[in-house]
Amino acid sequence: MKILCFPYGLAYANMYVLCFGNEAIVIDPCCPWEETGLSGISVKSVLCTHGHFDHIAEADDIVSRFSCPLYISGNDRDMLPDPVKNHSMSFGIRVAVVSPALSISKDHFSPAELGLSSSEAFDLQVIPTPGHTSGSVCFLFDVSSEHRKIMFTGDMLFKRGIGRTDLGGSDLQMHDSIELLKSMDDEIKCFPGHGSETDLGSEKRSNPFF
Repeated sequence: MKILCFPYGLAYANMYVLCFGNEAIVIDPCCPWEETGLSGISVKSVLCTHGHFDHIAEADDIVSRFSCPLYISGNDRDMLPDPVKNHSMSFGIRVAVVSPALSISKDHFSPAELGLSSSEAFDLQVIPTPGHTSGSVCFLFDVSSEHRKIMFTGDMLFKRGIGRTDLGGSDLQMHDSIELLKSMDDEIKCFPGHGSETDLGSEKRSNPFF
């Protein structure tokens, strides 16, 4: 699995493209596909960590371009088409995603369930981490062939920080989500919704919110 990161937009939200040969999964579709410079890649699934505008702005284009499914937590699903609920209107722009979205209804996905034909083995665990929004989730990939665990944390966790809770979130839920992450393995590599990568061990030692 090759991980490519494309920061884009007003707040430089991170869009991740996970490549498996010539197939890919997109996490947080916020960067125009043509800006990635990628060719010969077929996106098989689009996953959203949450429903804020800066993480979903290019969902319609990518879903239409590749005829692939779009997944988001059911608690954030109604944010996609609503510029008020996804807070784009708060920043003077209008983002409304009209592509049909599938509510994430299970906590594990295999490569085949995400449309991949790749032989690379991994288990994707969907971890509910409300706080930034009520439907915020983290995507934890256990890549058995590489003996590593990789988690995409959206705006729940940043390097030395956490996401704000005043745009549809909850301080109490954020506290509980932090406690959940504190119970997980130090070696998990974390790729946040903004900023640079980190790992849980470093955050447990240095993140003032932990």
